[in-house]
Amino acid sequence: MQPRETFFSRTSVLGRIVILAVVGGVLAAAMIIPIVAATGVLVRNEADKFTTLSLPTQTLPQRSEILDRYGHLLAYVYSVDMPYYNSANNANVIQYVGWDRQPVTYSQLGPNMVNAIVAIEDSRYWVHGAIDLRGTIRAAVNDLEHQPVQGGSTIAQQYVKNVLLLSAEMAGNQSAEKAAYADTLTRKLNELRLAVSAEHNLTKQDILAGYLNDAYFGNHAYGIEAAAETYFGTTVTKLTVTQAATLAGIVENPSQYDPIRFPATALQRRDTVLARMAQTNNGLTAAQAAADEAKPLGLKVSTPQSGCESSSVGSAGFFCEYVEEVVLNDPAFGATPMARAKLLSTGGLQIYTTLDPQDQAAANQAVNFVEPHHSNYYNPGHNADTEAVIQPGTGQIRAIAENAPYGTGPGQTELDYAVNTEYGGSAGVQTGSSSKLFTLVTALKQGYPFGFQLHVPGTETINGYTNCQGQLAGQYNGINGAFNVTNAEGPGSASTQSLYTGTTQSVNVFYAQLEKRVGLCNVVKTAADLGMTRADGTSLLSYDGQLRPADDIPSFTLGSVNVSPLSMSAAYATVAARGVYCSPVAIDKIVTASGGLLAVPSANCHRAISSAVADAVNYILQGVLTSGTAASVGGLNGREAAGKTGTSNVQNGFGTPYAAFAGYTPSLVGYVSVFNPISPTVYDLMGGSASCYRLEFGGPACPGQMFGTNAPASTWHMTFDNANLGPVTYFVPVPPDSPFNSKGDGTVVQQPPPPKKKKGNGGGGGGNGGNGGNGGNGGH
Repeated sequence: MQPRETFFSRTSVLGRIVILAVVGGVLAAAMIIPIVAATGVLVRNEADKFTTLSLPTQTLPQRSEILDRYGHLLAYVYSVDMPYYNSANNANVIQYVGWDRQPVTYSQLGPNMVNAIVAIEDSRYWVHGAIDLRGTIRAAVNDLEHQPVQGGSTIAQQYVKNVLLLSAEMAGNQSAEKAAYADTLTRKLNELRLAVSAEHNLTKQDILAGYLNDAYFGNHAYGIEAAAETYFGTTVTKLTVTQAATLAGIVENPSQYDPIRFPATALQRRDTVLARMAQTNNGLTAAQAAADEAKPLGLKVSTPQSGCESSSVGSAGFFCEYVEEVVLNDPAFGATPMARAKLLSTGGLQIYTTLDPQDQAAANQAVNFVEPHHSNYYNPGHNADTEAVIQPGTGQIRAIAENAPYGTGPGQTELDYAVNTEYGGSAGVQTGSSSKLFTLVTALKQGYPFGFQLHVPGTETINGYTNCQGQLAGQYNGINGAFNVTNAEGPGSASTQSLYTGTTQSVNVFYAQLEKRVGLCNVVKTAADLGMTRADGTSLLSYDGQLRPADDIPSFTLGSVNVSPLSMSAAYATVAARGVYCSPVAIDKIVTASGGLLAVPSANCHRAISSAVADAVNYILQGVLTSGTAASVGGLNGREAAGKTGTSNVQNGFGTPYAAFAGYTPSLVGYVSVFNPISPTVYDLMGGSASCYRLEFGGPACPGQMFGTNAPASTWHMTFDNANLGPVTYFVPVPPDSPFNSKGDGTVVQQPPPPKKKKGNGGGGGGNGGNGGNGGNGGH
C-alpha cells in the first residue's frame, strides 16, 4: 500500500521530536529543535552536504559499463587489476577494488520489491515522516539504559546511514565508517537531522529507491540491481514475489541471512517477509503468502564478474583489455593511474566502444580455425595468430582477435599481441615484406611510375645507404652503409621487375635497391607519417635503448623492426581511405553517471599522402591477390580487395620467425601476424611441422615454411568472408592519363633470357609457387 503523501507526513517532524522530548525526558532530543530550524547554520551545512551525498549518480560508487558500438554490454567494471607501463620495460600493477553497484530508478523497482521491503523494514513508511516516533522513543530509552540501539530506524534514516557509510568507504575514511554504524544515540540523532532534510528535499519514492540502491545484500552486491543479478540472475524489475521477499529479508543482516551459505535460515527469513506483506496489506493476501511460503528459494546464483574476463565479453577479451588500458594511460581521465582506475571502477561510466560484434566474431573464428591454439594436428607448432581490424577513414578499431582464450587461468593469456606494449601488448612483431608499403608510397610520392623497371640479381650487397643525418647507415662484412639481401627464390633468381611486378611478386632485391634510390630516411619518415612507431611507442627516428633508429637499418623495408599489428592495420587503412590517416581509436564516447560526456581520445584524422598516391598503391596491391604472392588465396567474392604478404628473416630449410598479411577493402582493413610466441627468432621458427595450419575451407596444409600467403592470408580471407563489410564499394581507379601510367601499367615486363638451369630453392620469379614465392631474407 502506498497512501498519498500528506502535508502532515511531510511536516510533522518538529511535533514528533517535541513529543519524544516530553515522553522520554531526553534533553538531547530537545537540542535537535534549533538544529532543524530553517535558520540554523549547522543544519543548512549538513543538509547541503547530505544533498550532495544523496545523489548516487554524482558521488557514490557505481560500476561502469563497457559497451560495443551498438550499446550491447561487454563488461561491467567495478574493480581494476591491470599492468601499467611507466616505461617500455617497467610495468606496475594497478589495483583498485570498487563496489558492484548499479542504481535504478523507483519506476524500475517494480511493486514486488517495493511491497516486500516496506513490509519488513518500515511498514508505516508511506504515512510517517523522517522519524518513526515509537521506534525513536525505544532507541532513546535503550541508550539511557546503556543498551545498544535497536529498531526505530525508518527507511529514510537507513538511507542516510547507507549513504554516509558508502561515502566513507569510498573516501577511505575509517573513522567516518565507524561513526556511520556506531550503536549510539548520537549517531541516531545525526541520522534524524539528515533524514529530515531528505524528507523535505526528496520524494518518498526517491528515498526508497536510494535506500535500495545503497543497501548491502552480501556477496559483494551493493544495491538491489546487483543483488537481483547475484542471487537470481535477473533484474530488479523482473523479480518475483518470492525473490523480492528473499532479498528484502537479507538487508537486516546480510551475513546471517546469506541464502548461499545459509539457505535454510534465508528461507525462514523470506517466509517472515511474505507473512509480513500479508499482515501489512503490502501486495499479498494471507492465502497468497501461504502459497508462496511453500515454494523453494529458487536461487540462480551468478558469480559477480568485473572486467574483461566476464562471460559477457565473449570473444572480445583482448579488445576489452585494450579499452581499459586506454583509460589507464590517458591523463584526461585522472591525474594518476590510480585516479583513472578509481574513475573506471566507481564512476558509473558508460563506455561506448568501436567494437563491431560481427567483425569480432569473424576475426575470432578465423584465428582459432586457421591456427587452433591447442591442436597438435592443425597447429603442431602452437603458433600465435593475431589480427587487428580497423575501419578506414575513422580509425575505429572493429576487432582485436588472438587464437588463445583471454584470461589468467590455465591455457589463457592477457598478453595482447596485436597492440603496443603500453596497452598490454608484447614486444611487437616483425612484419616482413608488408613493410614494403612504406617504400612503395615513398617511390610514388617521388613520381616513380608503374612501369619503372630494374634488373636485379637474386642476391646483392648494396652500398651507400644513408640515414637522416646523411651518415652511412647499416653495416655488412665491416662495410658501413652496406646491406646484403637475397630473394626468397635464392641467388639464381635474377630478373627484371617493374614497380608493379616487383611489388606484387615481392622481390626483395628490387625493393632494397628502390629503398636506397628513394632514400632510407624518406621511407622511415613515410612510415612515421602513417602512424608507425616501435611496439613500445618509441619513435622510429629515435634510439630505443640499444636499438638504433630505423633510418640506420637498411632492412627496414623488409620489416625487421618490431611494431604492432594494430599500427600496421592503421597504416594500411591510410591507403584504403585514399590517403587519410587516423590514429586507431577504441572508444567512441563516454557518458557519465549524470548524463554528461567525457572527452575521449581523438583519431585526429588528417591527410598523410595525396589521394593520387593512395589510389596508385591500391591499384598495385590489388595485383597481389590476382597475380602476385597471394594469388593462391585470391580476393573476395563480389568485392574489390587488396593486400600484401610479409615473411620475415627466412632461413631456408629451417623456418620462418614471423609471417604476416595485410588485406583490405575500401571499407575495412585487417592485419594478421602469425608466429611462435615462445622464441620466434631463436628456436621456435615456423618450419617443418611447425608450419602447419588449417585452410579456410578445411584440411591441413604444411608448406614446410610459413609464409604470408599461408596462415596469415587464410586468416584474413576467412575474416573478411564473414565480416561486416557494408555496402559494396570500389577503389578509385588511376586515370589513364596519370603520370603513374607514363610507362604503362607495369603488369608486363620483358625478362632477359633465362640462365642455364641450376638447382634452386625458390618458387621462381618471386611467385608464390604454392608456398615459396614470398620468402627471402627479410621475407615477403
